[in-house]
Amino acid sequence: MSCCSGGYCQFKFPEGPPLVDNAVSNLDATYQFLPYGTLLQKGEVVRIWMESGKAKAVFIEEKIPLQITENGPVALDAEDVQDLPWQLIALDSGFSYEDLMDWKNHPLYSPNETAVLLKFNHPIEIKPSLKMVLLKWLYKIRNL
Repeated sequence: MSCCSGGYCQFKFPEGPPLVDNAVSNLDATYQFLPYGTLLQKGEVVRIWMESGKAKAVFIEEKIPLQITENGPVALDAEDVQDLPWQLIALDSGFSYEDLMDWKNHPLYSPNETAVLLKFNHPIEIKPSLKMVLLKWLYKIRNL
Protein backbone atom coordinates (compact mmCIF):
# COMPACT_ATOMS: atom_id res chain seq x y z
CA MET A 1 0.00 0.00 0.00
CA SER A 2 1.36 3.41 -0.89
CA CYS A 3 0.16 6.61 0.70
CA CYS A 4 1.77 8.99 -1.75
CA SER A 5 2.24 9.27 -5.47
CA GLY A 6 6.03 9.26 -5.21
CA GLY A 7 6.02 5.75 -3.77
CA TYR A 8 8.65 6.62 -1.15
CA CYS A 9 6.42 6.06 1.87
CA GLN A 10 5.37 2.48 1.29
CA PHE A 11 4.43 0.42 4.32
CA LYS A 12 2.69 -2.80 5.17
CA PHE A 13 0.34 -3.27 8.11
CA PRO A 14 1.02 -6.25 10.39
CA GLU A 15 -1.66 -8.92 10.86
CA GLY A 16 -4.44 -8.04 13.27
CA PRO A 17 -8.02 -6.79 13.42
CA PRO A 18 -9.54 -5.39 10.22
CA LEU A 19 -8.64 -1.86 9.16
CA VAL A 20 -11.23 0.86 8.69
CA ASP A 21 -11.70 1.89 5.08
CA ASN A 22 -10.19 5.38 5.22
CA ALA A 23 -7.34 6.93 7.16
CA VAL A 24 -7.95 9.16 10.19
CA SER A 25 -6.10 12.37 10.92
CA ASN A 26 -4.86 11.18 14.35
CA LEU A 27 -4.87 7.95 16.37
CA ASP A 28 -6.98 9.53 19.12
CA ALA A 29 -9.89 10.05 16.69
CA THR A 30 -13.35 9.51 18.16
CA TYR A 31 -15.34 9.75 14.92
CA GLN A 32 -14.89 8.83 11.28
CA PHE A 33 -17.07 9.81 8.34
CA LEU A 34 -17.13 7.12 5.67
CA PRO A 35 -18.82 8.45 2.51
CA TYR A 36 -19.37 5.01 0.96
CA GLY A 37 -20.44 3.05 4.05
CA THR A 38 -18.70 0.02 5.55
CA LEU A 39 -19.30 -3.64 6.33
CA LEU A 40 -17.85 -3.20 9.82
CA GLN A 41 -20.40 -3.52 12.63
CA LYS A 42 -21.01 -2.06 16.08
CA GLY A 43 -18.99 -3.84 18.78
CA GLU A 44 -16.19 -5.00 16.45
CA VAL A 45 -12.53 -4.48 17.25
CA VAL A 46 -10.93 -2.65 14.32
CA ARG A 47 -7.77 -0.72 13.63
CA ILE A 48 -7.80 2.94 12.73
CA TRP A 49 -4.78 4.04 10.73
CA MET A 50 -3.00 7.13 9.55
CA GLU A 51 -1.35 7.73 6.19
CA SER A 52 2.01 7.55 7.95
CA GLY A 53 1.44 3.83 8.56
CA LYS A 54 0.66 3.99 12.28
CA ALA A 55 -2.36 2.00 13.46
CA LYS A 56 -4.26 1.51 16.71
CA ALA A 57 -6.92 -1.03 17.76
CA VAL A 58 -10.27 0.45 18.90
CA PHE A 59 -13.88 -0.69 19.38
CA ILE A 60 -16.74 0.51 17.20
CA GLU A 61 -19.14 2.01 19.74
CA GLU A 62 -21.75 3.20 17.22
CA LYS A 63 -22.40 2.88 13.51
CA ILE A 64 -24.77 5.63 12.40
CA PRO A 65 -26.13 5.58 8.83
CA LEU A 66 -26.42 9.08 7.40
CA GLN A 67 -28.70 10.75 4.92
CA ILE A 68 -27.02 13.49 2.91
CA THR A 69 -29.28 16.54 2.65
CA GLU A 70 -28.81 20.09 1.37
CA ASN A 71 -28.15 21.18 4.99
CA GLY A 72 -25.47 18.52 5.53
CA PRO A 73 -25.46 14.93 6.80
CA VAL A 74 -28.31 13.83 9.09
CA ALA A 75 -28.65 10.56 11.04
CA LEU A 76 -31.21 8.20 9.44
CA ASP A 77 -32.42 6.64 12.69
CA ALA A 78 -34.94 8.66 14.68
CA GLU A 79 -33.21 7.71 17.95
CA ASP A 80 -29.92 9.19 16.71
CA VAL A 81 -31.34 12.72 16.45
CA GLN A 82 -28.72 13.99 18.90
CA ASP A 83 -26.58 16.85 17.74
CA LEU A 84 -23.40 15.40 16.34
CA PRO A 85 -20.15 17.37 16.69
CA TRP A 86 -19.57 17.89 12.95
CA GLN A 87 -16.48 20.03 13.41
CA LEU A 88 -14.81 17.27 15.44
CA ILE A 89 -16.00 14.65 12.95
CA ALA A 90 -14.46 16.65 10.08
CA LEU A 91 -11.20 17.08 12.01
CA ASP A 92 -10.95 13.37 12.94
CA SER A 93 -11.89 12.20 9.43
CA GLY A 94 -9.47 14.50 7.63
CA PHE A 95 -12.16 16.45 5.75
CA SER A 96 -12.75 20.16 5.90
CA TYR A 97 -15.93 21.17 7.74
CA GLU A 98 -17.25 22.98 4.67
CA ASP A 99 -16.75 19.89 2.46
CA LEU A 100 -18.55 17.71 4.98
CA MET A 101 -21.53 20.07 5.35
CA ASP A 102 -21.79 20.43 1.55
CA TRP A 103 -21.12 16.74 0.78
CA LYS A 104 -24.07 16.55 -1.63
CA ASN A 105 -22.14 18.84 -4.01
CA HIS A 106 -18.71 17.26 -3.41
CA PRO A 107 -17.09 15.56 -6.45
CA LEU A 108 -16.73 12.28 -4.49
CA TYR A 109 -20.42 12.18 -3.51
CA SER A 110 -22.32 9.10 -4.70
CA PRO A 111 -26.14 9.11 -4.36
CA ASN A 112 -26.14 5.29 -4.61
CA GLU A 113 -24.12 4.81 -1.40
CA THR A 114 -25.23 5.33 2.20
CA ALA A 115 -22.70 7.36 4.14
CA VAL A 116 -21.87 6.12 7.64
CA LEU A 117 -20.49 7.71 10.78
CA LEU A 118 -18.41 5.49 13.07
CA LYS A 119 -17.88 6.39 16.71
CA PHE A 120 -14.88 4.74 18.33
CA ASN A 121 -14.24 3.69 21.91
CA HIS A 122 -10.56 3.59 22.74
CA PRO A 123 -9.40 0.88 25.16
CA ILE A 124 -7.85 2.07 28.39
CA GLU A 125 -4.06 2.07 28.19
CA ILE A 126 -2.31 1.67 31.50
CA LYS A 127 0.74 3.87 31.70
CA PRO A 128 3.48 2.35 33.84
CA SER A 129 4.14 4.06 37.13
CA LEU A 130 7.62 5.01 38.27
CA LYS A 131 7.58 2.04 40.64
CA MET A 132 6.73 -0.37 37.81
CA VAL A 133 9.52 1.03 35.62
CA LEU A 134 12.02 0.78 38.48
CA LEU A 135 11.03 -2.82 39.30
CA LYS A 136 11.30 -3.80 35.63
CA TRP A 137 14.75 -2.22 35.44
CA LEU A 138 15.88 -3.95 38.66
CA TYR A 139 14.57 -7.29 37.36
CA LYS A 140 16.61 -6.88 34.17
CA ILE A 141 19.75 -6.07 36.18
CA ARG A 142 19.18 -9.09 38.44
CA ASN A 143 18.91 -11.44 35.48
CA LEU A 144 22.10 -10.31 33.74
